[in-house]
Amino acid sequence: MFIITNQRFTTLGNQIFEFMSGLYPNLTEVDIEVIPTDLTEDNVFGWTLENNDQNEIEIHNNLTEKDFITTLIHELIHVDQNVRGLFDDTERENEAYSLEHTLTNQFLNVTDY
Repeated sequence: MFIITNQRFTTLGNQIFEFMSGLYPNLTEVDIEVIPTDLTEDNVFGWTLENNDQNEIEIHNNLTEKDFITTLIHELIHVDQNVRGLFDDTERENEAYSLEHTLTNQFLNVTDY
């Protein structure tokens, strides 16, 4: 189940989830909750926390649409990594950063959000 509690980006978030689920079917096997929060002090746009089969994505609550798309895609890659059992931080970030812009561009080309 995918739940997004950000009213501003609810439709967009669901579109991103559908797009990413087509590429990463593992995303449909776990519960994912996206929570907007002020991450200014943490100097990040988002992060993923795992608790059993529940994955919580905290995403900065004041992002542009493009940054929201890129950040949610990045964090959904981390959720897939959790399901696959990839826990090495360096490998996780290398994979997510190497794919986030390519996947963002693909998403923007195939959807009309």
